[in-house]
Amino acid sequence: MKIRYEQLTPHEALETYCDWIVSQLPQYDHLLGYSWYRLFYALRTLLLGAKLLNRPDYAQWTWRQMDRYIGEQLPNGAFTANHRGRLGEEMTQEEIEELLRTGNINLADNGSNIHGLLQGAFAADPERRARYLAAARKWLDCWVPLWALPDGSYGNGIWQGQKLNAPYSMAINVCSAFAACTLFTGEERYIRNAERFAMFQCDHWHPCGVPIRFTVYPQPDHHNLVGDYSRIYYMLEGLIWTHYVTKDSAVKERIEERLTQWIEKDLLKRWPENREWFNMCRCNLDHIEHGDYGDSGDDIVGFFWQAAKCCGIPHLFAYYLNHIEDRADLRRCVEKGQKFLCHPLKAHILAVMADESEPSFCLQATGFAGLTVASAIDPESIFDAYKF
Repeated sequence: MKIRYEQLTPHEALETYCDWIVSQLPQYDHLLGYSWYRLFYALRTLLLGAKLLNRPDYAQWTWRQMDRYIGEQLPNGAFTANHRGRLGEEMTQEEIEELLRTGNINLADNGSNIHGLLQGAFAADPERRARYLAAARKWLDCWVPLWALPDGSYGNGIWQGQKLNAPYSMAINVCSAFAACTLFTGEERYIRNAERFAMFQCDHWHPCGVPIRFTVYPQPDHHNLVGDYSRIYYMLEGLIWTHYVTKDSAVKERIEERLTQWIEKDLLKRWPENREWFNMCRCNLDHIEHGDYGDSGDDIVGFFWQAAKCCGIPHLFAYYLNHIEDRADLRRCVEKGQKFLCHPLKAHILAVMADESEPSFCLQATGFAGLTVASAIDPESIFDAYKF
């Protein structure tokens, strides 16, 4: 698909990204082993495009992938992080036991996926809506509680057969899934679980102004900080969705306090005043004195792994501006970021629509960028997509 070398309006950019995503989806009918989360942020963008651009055909492209995803759900409610190409109901007990012994059945990836599945449920016909909601509930009610810890945090389920039930900060993706489920159903028990995890994380914040990263790889460790854009995205998303849905004023105030601290001490420093985008050479905490704590920016999978997720950060900043504090320095970043991502050739350097050079990250990058572009059309679009 030819990339236009010009500045687009947010509507034009969202349509461009949705059309490109549609062009990419057929190949996933023939692939095995890919990570489901690679698709789900792109599917969320298609659903936003269907609503904001009045293009119901975009939503039609999401159903096949979501139907395939819920078809792989195991009898205990779990989902694998990767596409297996095998219906859960067709697996024997022996096969399920082997999957539990060796597979990737984690909370972090599937928290993102269930979040997207609930967005799909809202937009779907009544029959699909019932199936998608039932699958999401089964995961949240049956599988996730197995990894809940007394302090309010969650482990990460199973990864390569290892049972990971020490606190894991990036499992905070379950918070956005819990929050979306409360938004969808009105059931407060889901958001209460998100509140507990969010408060656990807010209670574990380094004096330098950034969240402490609890990890389980290769073993439990909490002498580490959230420094790279990928983990920054997920932490922001989990806290912001909890803040949006909770009715507990103390939880709201605590999250606001921590987000303000983080933005001022770290995140704004990554975006130079004369730059259109984040300084992508600053992917860790070298600009902050953080003592002897480790830095997740020194433990990244690769540049495009985090650059892809970085494309979604401006829409989370936009939430802060509209729901917590409107500040000129942050608004400048949001407006610049939205404009940058509405220029597809500039966004291309972050893997957006970059199937010819970054096939592993291009679909997710375009999905994350779509969330930011949609926020330029309607800042509330990401939340309105989950409620009637």
